[in-house]
Amino acid sequence: MDQERIPPSPQAVSAAQRTLAAETEGDHFHPLEAISFFRRWPRSFVRNIVFTIIFNTLFAIGFLTMGLMFQRVDSLTQVMEAFGRNFVISNVVGFTFWGVFEVLGPVLHYVNRKPFLVIVLFYAVLGTFIVTAAFFAVTFIPGYADMNRWLFTPQQLTTSFIISLCVSLVLALTWRRRLQELSTQIALAEERQRVEAAERATAQANLRALQAQIEPHFLFNTLANVVGLIHPQPDTAQLMLEKFIAYLRATLAVTREQETTLGKEFQLMADYLAILQIRMGDRLQVSLDLPAELATQHLPSMLLQPLVENAIKHGLEPKVEGGSIALKARRYGELMQISVSDTGLGFSGATSGGLGLRNVQERIDKLFGGKGSLIIEENQPAGTCVRLNVPLDFDMQNSSTGAAYRALLAEKARRC
Repeated sequence: MDQERIPPSPQAVSAAQRTLAAETEGDHFHPLEAISFFRRWPRSFVRNIVFTIIFNTLFAIGFLTMGLMFQRVDSLTQVMEAFGRNFVISNVVGFTFWGVFEVLGPVLHYVNRKPFLVIVLFYAVLGTFIVTAAFFAVTFIPGYADMNRWLFTPQQLTTSFIISLCVSLVLALTWRRRLQELSTQIALAEERQRVEAAERATAQANLRALQAQIEPHFLFNTLANVVGLIHPQPDTAQLMLEKFIAYLRATLAVTREQETTLGKEFQLMADYLAILQIRMGDRLQVSLDLPAELATQHLPSMLLQPLVENAIKHGLEPKVEGGSIALKARRYGELMQISVSDTGLGFSGATSGGLGLRNVQERIDKLFGGKGSLIIEENQPAGTCVRLNVPLDFDMQNSSTGAAYRALLAEKARRC
C-alpha cells in the first residue's frame, strides 16, 4: 500500500514561492526595473516595448554626447540630425538585443548565475554579433545605405564591441543590483517568518498552559461536590457521579481542542449545570438562550465554563436562597456577544473574578489580538453579568476583523 503523502510545511511552500518569484524576476527582468520608479507598472508586452524605447533613447543620448565631445557642431539642426540617426540606430540595436534575449532566455538564465566578469564578457561577445547584425539591418533603412562601406571593418567591429561592452556592463550591473535587492527582500521575509513562527509557538504554549489551569479548576470543584454528598445523600452522590462520568466522556475530546462551536459550548454548560442542579435543587434555576444562527459559530474551547463556574462559586452558592443563572448569545453586526448573568451576591463592581476569569481574559487577548473583550458588570436587580465580546467568524491567523467590529467595541456597554 502506498504511504500517505505528507504535505509540505508552510515554511517550505513559502521558501519555494520566494525562489520561484526570484527566478521569474530574472527571466523577465528589464534593465529599467533596477529603478524602483519603473517597477510601478506590471509586466506586459506593451510595457516592455515602451521600456525598451526609453532604454534605447538613453543610449542614443549617451552616444550623441560622446560624439559631440569629439566632433564640432555648428548648429542645433546638426545636433537634432545626429540625435535622429543615433535614435534610429539605438532602437534597431536595442530591439535586436531584446529579440535575441527572448529567444536565448534559458541560456541567459544559466549565464546569469555565473560570476560577474563571466557575465560581462559573455554579453560583450554576444553583443558584438548582435550589434553587427543590427548595423546590417540598418543599411536597409532609407538614408542609411552608406553604412555598407563601414560594415565588417576593424573600425565597425571595434565600435560594435565597445557598444556591446557598454550594454553588457549596464545589463550586468542592473541585474546584479536587482538580484541583491531580491536577496535582501527574501532574507527579510524569512527572518519575519521565523519571528512570527516563534511568536505563534510561544502564544500557543501560553494558551495551552492557561487551558491546563482552567480544566483542573472545573474537575476538582466537581469532584469536591460529589465527595460532599457521599455521606448525607449517597443516592444523589451516585447520580451526580454518573452524570459527571457521562459529562467527562462527552467533553474529553472537546477540552483538548483549540476550537469548538457555540452550540457545543452551550450543550456542555447545560450538562454542567444539570449536575449542579442535582446538588443545589430548587436553589438553582437555569436559562439558556442560543439563537440557531449562532450555534455553528466558532470560538475557543472551554471559554464559557470558567464564567459559569465563577457565577456559581462567587454568586449563587454563598447565597442562602440561591438564585438563577442565564446564558444568552446575541449578534450585533459583526460582533457576537455571550453573556452569563446571575442573581447571586455579585462582585460589588469588581473588574476581575479570580484565576478563572483572569485566564479567560488572557486567552481572549492572545487569541483575538486585543479585538475581544471581557466585561463584568452588576446585574439588575441583583448579581453579576459577565459579557464576552468576540468577532464573528474570527480567523485566529488573521487579527483583522473590519471597521464594523471596531466601531461596535467603541460603543457604550450594553446591558445584559
